[in-house]
Amino acid sequence: MKRPISLRPVVLFVALAGCDYSAPDDSLPPPSAPAVGQSVQVPSGIGSDPANRSLSTDEQAKRDAILENVVKLIRTASLKPGGDNFAIATENLNQYFSQDVLPVDYRMSAGARNFLLAAFDEKTVKGLENSTFDVRRDARHIEDCMLYRDIALRVAGDGDELVRVQRVFDWLVKNIVLVPVNSLAGGGLPHVPARPYDVLVRGMAVEQQGVWCERTWVFMALCRQLGIDVGLLTYAPRGVSAPTQESETWACAALIGGTPYLFDARLGIAIPGPDGTGVATLEEALTDPVVLDRLDLPGEIAYRPLRSDLLSSPKKIGVLIDSSIGYLLPRMKLLEGRLAGKNRSILYRDPAQLANNFSQALGSRGGGLSLWSLPLTIENALFTPGSQFGEATLNSMRLFDQGLPLLYARIAQLRGELDEAKLKYVDFRLAENGKFADKKTPIPPPIQAALDQYATYFLALCQLDLGNTKEAEFLFSESVRQLPEPGPGRPAYLMLRWGSQANLARLLEAKGELGKATALYYTSNQATFGFHGNLLRARDLVWLSPMMPVPDPVIAPAPPGPTPVAPPPKTTVLDR
Repeated sequence: MKRPISLRPVVLFVALAGCDYSAPDDSLPPPSAPAVGQSVQVPSGIGSDPANRSLSTDEQAKRDAILENVVKLIRTASLKPGGDNFAIATENLNQYFSQDVLPVDYRMSAGARNFLLAAFDEKTVKGLENSTFDVRRDARHIEDCMLYRDIALRVAGDGDELVRVQRVFDWLVKNIVLVPVNSLAGGGLPHVPARPYDVLVRGMAVEQQGVWCERTWVFMALCRQLGIDVGLLTYAPRGVSAPTQESETWACAALIGGTPYLFDARLGIAIPGPDGTGVATLEEALTDPVVLDRLDLPGEIAYRPLRSDLLSSPKKIGVLIDSSIGYLLPRMKLLEGRLAGKNRSILYRDPAQLANNFSQALGSRGGGLSLWSLPLTIENALFTPGSQFGEATLNSMRLFDQGLPLLYARIAQLRGELDEAKLKYVDFRLAENGKFADKKTPIPPPIQAALDQYATYFLALCQLDLGNTKEAEFLFSESVRQLPEPGPGRPAYLMLRWGSQANLARLLEAKGELGKATALYYTSNQATFGFHGNLLRARDLVWLSPMMPVPDPVIAPAPPGPTPVAPPPKTTVLDR
C-alpha cells in the first residue's frame, strides 16, 4: 500500500464566525486510570432521578414551553451567525431546573463515582456534579446529541438491533471519506483530530491506529442514540511490555444482546463471520483463525491483529469508552429525563453500568474498561482560550463558514431534510455570481469551485439516502470525472474523489457490473488504510466471478487544476 500523502487544503479568504470554541479555561485533566488491561471493580448504585414535583397545570405548561424553546434555540444555533442561541438556551435551562430540583438530584450514582475516581481526583469528580449548565460545553453537547439522534434514528430504521447497527455503520462508511493525517493542515496550522459533529459536517475523517480514530468516535456517538454501547477494543502487541492506549486500538465492539460484534472503521468493514457473512463476534474472532486471517492481504500493509496476535498478547483485551464529559454529567441525566417525543436525545451514560456490561460480555477474556483519552483531550484543547488547536479545527472547516451557503445545506442533509438540502445544493452549485451571506460580496472563484464540488458530492449522497441510485450513480460519476487525483499542494476538497469512487463502485457492484466495480475498488484512495478495505471488497468480487471479463477503463480523472492563487484582501462580511 502506498504511504499516506500530505495535502494542502484550498485557500479560503474569510474568517469564521459563529463557530467559537472558546470558553473559560476550566479544562479537566485527561483520564489517567484505569490503564488498559487494568480491571476495575465498581459497586452498584442508583442516583436520584426525580419526577416533576407538584406543579399546577399552568405552571407545567409554562415549563414545557421553556424546555421546547431551549431545544429550538440549540437546534438552530448553527444556522444563526453571531446569534446568542446558546447563551439564551443555557440561561433558560438553569432557570428551568432551579425551581423543582434539589442538590441531591445532581449527585451521580455510587458506581459512577467510584469508576470516575479511578480516573480523576476527588475535586474533579465533585465538579462534575455541578448544577449549573455551561454556555459553551453543555449547550454544544446537547446540540451534538440532537444531530446524532437525527441521523441514527433515520438511518437505522426498524428491525433487530444488529441490523440497525449495520445500517448505521454502512451509512457512516458511505458518508465519511477517509483522508490521510496532515491532509487538512494549512495556513501554518496543523491538522488536528476532530470531534464527531465536525467530522459529520465536513464529511472527512482520519482513521489510523493510534490517536486518529475519528470515524470510530462517530460510530460510538451514533450508536449511543440507539441505546447501543460501543467500545474501542485494545490489545498489547507481542513484545510490548508497557502498552499504551494510543498504540493498541483495534476494532469497535458493539454490545448487542450481551454479545460484542466487531466493526472495523479503519477498513470500513463490518468484520464478517466465519462463513464470510454477517458480523463476527469477538468470541468467533478469538476461536476461529479464518475470521481475522482473511483480512490480511499479502503484499499490502499487514492487517493486525490476527487471532495469533490476540492469543499471544501479554495483556487481555481492553475496552475504551467515550470520555466526552457531557455524557458523565448528572445534570445531563436530569435533562434527558425531561425530553420527550421528537426532542428526545440520549445525553448521559453511567460509566459504571457500561463497564459492568462489557465486563460480563468479555468474561475471562476482558482486561478492563477505561475512559478513552482522545475525546476529553480534544474537548479541553478546543475550549482553551487562544488555543491553536481550535484555530486548526476551524481551518479544516472553512468551506462551512456561516457566511457561505454550504453549511446550511449540509445541516439539512444530516438532519434528514433531504429534499430541502437538495434544493439548497442546486441553488448554489455552479452559481455564476455567488454571494456571501450579506448578499453583496462576491464569492471568489476558487471558493466557488470548491463549493461546486462539495455540492455535487453531497447531492449524490442525498440521492443515495433517498434510494435514487440512478441519480446517485450519475453524480458520483461526475464527481470522479471532474476531480483530479489529490496530491501535495492541491486543494483538500479533491479528496471527495475517493468517496465518490468508492460509492460508485458499490453502486456498480449492486447492479452486477462486477468488473467495473472491481477496477474502481483497486484504484481508489490508496493514501489511507481504507484502501485495504476496498481491496478486500475487490478480492471478494474476483472470487465471486473469477472469469469475469476485463472491465472497461476506469473513469479518467480530470487534469490537475492550477494551484489556488494568493488570497485577496479580507472581506468585511465575516471579519467580526
